[in-house]
Amino acid sequence: MRIVLVHGFNVRDGGAETVDKLDPGLTALGHQVEKDEADYGYYDFWKVRFAKYSAVRRIAAALEHADVVITHSNGANYANMALKLLEYHRSTFKVIHFSPALNRNTPIPANVSKQWVFHTKTDYTVRLSAILPFHPWGNMGAGGYTGQDTRASNIDCSDLVRRHSDWFLDDNLDFFIKEIDAILGST
Repeated sequence: MRIVLVHGFNVRDGGAETVDKLDPGLTALGHQVEKDEADYGYYDFWKVRFAKYSAVRRIAAALEHADVVITHSNGANYANMALKLLEYHRSTFKVIHFSPALNRNTPIPANVSKQWVFHTKTDYTVRLSAILPFHPWGNMGAGGYTGQDTRASNIDCSDLVRRHSDWFLDDNLDFFIKEIDAILGST
């Protein structure tokens, strides 16, 4: 599978300490991982809100030849927008979100065949982001997807993951790489 990784905001390392840590394990399992194609650079709080379109276009370009998009935090927000740009150009994608900073009932783009949401009730980062007025962020990463779309599956990892980026701790990486591979192998 061709996988694009999309990091969150306030990241100065292009996702190297978060979502990009999935690359070696997924590559070893035979997946083709594109970790730099969707790297939209450092975005602070204001840039996320007001200068997002170049990042969304970059992610959409990276997704042109992908089968799967794996996101973290604000990466889910931007990937959703990019997928909507591609709705009439590509048929289907699989989407895996880790602690997505999306509203819990955010509509799934039409070109997504299946969406998995890894969430943890102790993700206070997305809980706080949900109370920001007039902002696209929400707390899906803390409570999962609550919409009615049957293409969505929630995976509660509250027993394993305590903080917003703990998915990518060295102690957790092997577990989540195997989970991703199992998900992709079952579809």
